[in-house]
Amino acid sequence: MKKQIVAAAVAAGVSLAAAAAVSSSSSGGTTSQVATGVTVVAAGSSAVPSAATTVSTPVAAAAATSAVAVPAAAATPATSFKKSVYVGNSPADLVAYELWLGKRTDGVQLHTGRAGWTDWINSIGWLVGLWRGVDRPVYWTIPLFAQGGTLATAAAGKYNGYYVNAARTLAQGYPNTGKIYVRTGWEFNGDWQPWAAAGKEAQYRAAYRQFVASFRSVSSRFVFEWTPNIGDLGMNPENAYPGDDVVDIIGMDFYYNHQWDPADGVKAFVYRRDEKYGLAWHQAFAKRHKKPTAYAEWGISKNSDASYVQAVGEWFSTHNIVYASYWNSNAAYRGKLSDNQYPAVSSAYRALIAK
Repeated sequence: MKKQIVAAAVAAGVSLAAAAAVSSSSSGGTTSQVATGVTVVAAGSSAVPSAATTVSTPVAAAAATSAVAVPAAAATPATSFKKSVYVGNSPADLVAYELWLGKRTDGVQLHTGRAGWTDWINSIGWLVGLWRGVDRPVYWTIPLFAQGGTLATAAAGKYNGYYVNAARTLAQGYPNTGKIYVRTGWEFNGDWQPWAAAGKEAQYRAAYRQFVASFRSVSSRFVFEWTPNIGDLGMNPENAYPGDDVVDIIGMDFYYNHQWDPADGVKAFVYRRDEKYGLAWHQAFAKRHKKPTAYAEWGISKNSDASYVQAVGEWFSTHNIVYASYWNSNAAYRGKLSDNQYPAVSSAYRALIAK
């Protein structure tokens, strides 16, 4: 996502989703850093992480997020993908969205907090409890570290205690779920995230590997997504790729932004598809690494965007995609469809969901 969209949220210590939701901690205490027995291996190694020491799991409060998209030439037909949605972490908003849509959604995208380490930990448990009675697959977006953290510290394994805590919370909260989808360190190729990787690619790779090794020390059920933002933002995203052994899905965030993209929806999609590090690059890179793909954040922001949605739908249906989450929110990016602010787009979107 363009830095102008997220600058205010990042300055406040939260992501896009956090800017949309009020973070509320029910435990007023602090969380201390915990050392673990997690072993992190270098990229390309086949070593297995060792078991971690037991860490207590806090419970309580908050939430956070961000994203973008564009189409291209037809690829090998893909299997049906999950049509997920971001609704501001609110079960009530999911109900409203499904009533508007006229059908049950395939999944929900949840974004956890990062205002501090207490918020980082507690928001995960709070969301697990909040969504416990909602029978929908969940795609988790968890910050690589809390506000005030650094890539160097994460790369050194100093946050592994927090990571193990989070993994235990999710594994215990979903004991009967075969796969628990998690993405972290997203949009690293821009300059608006605290884990921005430009000039620090080695630290980013190491930090991502520490995160994955810590989670895997708790359970083998976790599925990890690596997510650059669309476009040339000053670095080659491939230089921050942490390794096939720690990435299960290669994602991309993309939005139709009328400030920079062509006004015509089809032309805007073609631009996003063909630009440097655009949609076509994303799919080609994933194919080289034999990985499926995902779009955890995509959206439109005008009533004239139906042709763009149609092009996006065609792109999704012809590529190897696990899931795509629409940004059905007006927080930071005015993409909400379920309040009928873009009625001319509704039929095109419903057609995409019906595929």
